[in-house]
Amino acid sequence: MGRKNISQGKSRKSSQKTNKFAVNKASAVTDVRKSRVQVKNKGVQTEIGSLDHEMCTSEEPPLEYWKVLAEQRRQALAETLQENEELHSENETLRKKIAELERRLENKDYFAMMYQIACNDSTQDQ
Repeated sequence: MGRKNISQGKSRKSSQKTNKFAVNKASAVTDVRKSRVQVKNKGVQTEIGSLDHEMCTSEEPPLEYWKVLAEQRRQALAETLQENEELHSENETLRKKIAELERRLENKDYFAMMYQIACNDSTQDQ
């Protein structure tokens, strides 16, 4: 019988400790919640726009949707055409530069050959 009393006493003490921790944890959570600053996010849209609402609920998109889509695509096309023109002019510039470098390479080879001939002639004369 003495053993049962000892084990029951230990379990009561451990349950009391657990309850203390549970109470402390709960009060800590409440303190943290109280100390938090309330911040409103102004970037959140709470009202449904008429165009968005109409697009979601109607079977066919409204005319305004097609206008907005066409404008976005027009802008994307204009940007692409501008980039295409820039790339075309850069490509042309690089082609001219390559042609110039090829011409210089041919001249270098010619002058290297002439130098070799001149060196051979001068060594034979000596």
